[in-house]
Amino acid sequence: MKNEKQALWLLSLLNIILLILLIYSRFFWSATGINKESYNRAVSSLKFLYNNQKILSNYQVFTEGSELNHDLELSDENGDSIQLGSIITGFSLVFRYTELNCQSCVDLLLTTLRADSSFNKINTLLLTYYKEPSYLYQFKRMNRLQYPVFSIKNTGLPPDTLNVPYLFLLDQSLKVSNVFIPEEGDTASIKQYLSFASQKLGNQR
Repeated sequence: MKNEKQALWLLSLLNIILLILLIYSRFFWSATGINKESYNRAVSSLKFLYNNQKILSNYQVFTEGSELNHDLELSDENGDSIQLGSIITGFSLVFRYTELNCQSCVDLLLTTLRADSSFNKINTLLLTYYKEPSYLYQFKRMNRLQYPVFSIKNTGLPPDTLNVPYLFLLDQSLKVSNVFIPEEGDTASIKQYLSFASQKLGNQR
């Protein structure tokens, strides 16, 4: 409940800031005499940013507190089945993505994650989806991943419908918290989130 209230408060604050920027831009462009075409392009960019961030934030809020099914069936790189509840032994960071996601987004998240030594095969899990198990095997080998990697088509979590990679924390009861859906190319926010996640995982030891 506390996390949900914090997320709602942050969402409201973000919406207010973006609205202020939209209002301010109108006065700024008028005062400086910038032509209407430039003004319209700037406003369109701000509106896109506002709408995109609002969508991502809403999905993050709606996913907070969700519980995954212990019997959720995963597949490993050999195509063998295993239940999610049997592999989560403690508080973990989960990186969720599929082969349909923006590849540069997946690469950025993975590169940033691997650069942080606080995440390892004990506290980190990759839930991906590849139609062919051989692709999962190739991806794991090519990237020399030490984390457990499993394939699942649909986790049932709302962000799965966005077709973008995202991160969240998962406790032993399979309760989801601190969902993070980064915007494309936002390295700074990814690093901030991973720093936060590292502290959360450390506090649970």
